[in-house]
Amino acid sequence: MSTIVALATPAGNSGVAVIRISGEKSKTILQKLIKEDLDFEPRKMYLKNVYVGEIVDTALVVFFSTPNSFTGEDVVEIQSHGGYLLAQKIIDEAISHGATMATPGEFSKRAFINGKLSIDQAEGIMDLINAESELQARLGSSLMQGQLKENINKIQLALTEILAEIEAKLDYPEYEYTTAETSNILETLKDIRTKLTSLIDSSKNGSVIKNGIKVAIVGAPNVGKSSLLNALTKSQKAIVTNIAGTTRDIIEADYEYKGIIFKLYDTAGIHESDDEVEKIGISRAKQALKDCDLVLLVSDENNICDIITDKPSIKIFNKSDLLNKKYTQSSNYIYVSTKTNENIENLKEVIFNKTITFDIKSNQLYITNTRHIECVKNCISRLESVISTFSTSTMDIISNEIKSAWSYLGEITGTTSNETIIDKIFSKFCLGK
Repeated sequence: MSTIVALATPAGNSGVAVIRISGEKSKTILQKLIKEDLDFEPRKMYLKNVYVGEIVDTALVVFFSTPNSFTGEDVVEIQSHGGYLLAQKIIDEAISHGATMATPGEFSKRAFINGKLSIDQAEGIMDLINAESELQARLGSSLMQGQLKENINKIQLALTEILAEIEAKLDYPEYEYTTAETSNILETLKDIRTKLTSLIDSSKNGSVIKNGIKVAIVGAPNVGKSSLLNALTKSQKAIVTNIAGTTRDIIEADYEYKGIIFKLYDTAGIHESDDEVEKIGISRAKQALKDCDLVLLVSDENNICDIITDKPSIKIFNKSDLLNKKYTQSSNYIYVSTKTNENIENLKEVIFNKTITFDIKSNQLYITNTRHIECVKNCISRLESVISTFSTSTMDIISNEIKSAWSYLGEITGTTSNETIIDKIFSKFCLGK
C-alpha cells in the first residue's frame, strides 16, 4: 500500500499546520525532510529543521509506529508554521520523496481496513468535527466511542447464536424441533425486532438534534421580520430599513437554544406585487412555508398576518413598544419588541416547546445517520418476514433470512460492506482525515 500525505489542519494561514504522512515509507520520508538519519523513538516530539528546497522551517515532528497509530500504519506528523505556501511546500517535498497525495477520507479508511475503528466510528469523528452544538458534539462523540457499534454487535451476536443452533441441526433432516426450541427462537427474534424498532424511533429525535429545526418567518412587508431574525440570533445578518420590501430573497441565520440549532429563514413580505424581482422573493417565501418545521406568523398594529399554513405556527405581534399602554393584548399572540428585545428570550422558549416534544437524555443512543437508519430498517424488514412466516417456513429458509438481517447490521460497522460502499462512505470525509 502506498505512503500517503495530506494537510490535517484547515488550509490557510494559521499559527500551526499539521502535515500527516502514513505508510511504510513515512519514517524514511521524514528523515529526508530533516536531513538526518534519526531513529525516532515512537510518540516522542522532536524539534527539528525541515528542509524544503531553499526554505528551512523549524517544526515539531513525531513518529508513531505500527500498529500504535490512528491508521494502524507507521505515521509521521509534522507541526510546521502555518503558512499556506509553507505547508504545501512540505507536502510537495514529501511527494518528491515517495509519498502520494491522500484522497478525502483515506487516513480514516486505512484505520478501518487495519481494524483501528469501524465505519460508524469513523462517521462519528466527522459528526464531531462538524458539530455546531454541544448536543451534536455529544452524539458524534458517542458514535466515535462505539456506543452504536456495541449495540449492533450485541444484536448480531444474538442472531449468530440462533444461526449456530439452526445450522448445527440442518445436517440432520430427521431432527424435529421441540415446541420450546422454536418458541425460544421466535421470542428472541421478536425481542431483537423490538430493540431495533426502538433505535428507529430514537432516530426521529436524533435527526432533530443533528439537523436542527427549520423556522420560516413570514408576514406582510415592514412588520419587522428581519428585525426578529436579528433579535433571535443576536446578529445583524438581515438588512433592516423602514422601506417596505427591503427583503427580497431568503435570509438565513441560526441560533442554538438548549442544545438545538434553530435555522431561521427570513422571507420577503407576502403580498400582491407587480415587481418581477419581488414576485420571485414572494414565491421563495411561499416555498419556505412548505419546507419548514415551524412558521412564525408576524404581525404589527397595522398589518395583521392572515397567512394560512398547515405547519405548526406561532402568532407574533411585533413592535409592542409602540402600542398604547391601554392596548388590550390577545392571548393568541406572543408580543415582542425587536427594538427593546422585550419577550425575545421568552419567544425562544415558546419556539423550543412547540417543536421539541421529547426529553433530551444525555445517555440515550440516538441514530442520526441516514445510512445507519436504512440498514436498521432493512434488518427489521427481514426479521418481520421471518416472524410472519415462522410457522410455515422451513429452517433453511429461516436461516437465510436471518443471515440477510445479520448482514444488513454488518453494513453499519463495515463488517459486511463491499468495497464500493466503503469507498463511497469515506469519499465524503474531508481531506487529511
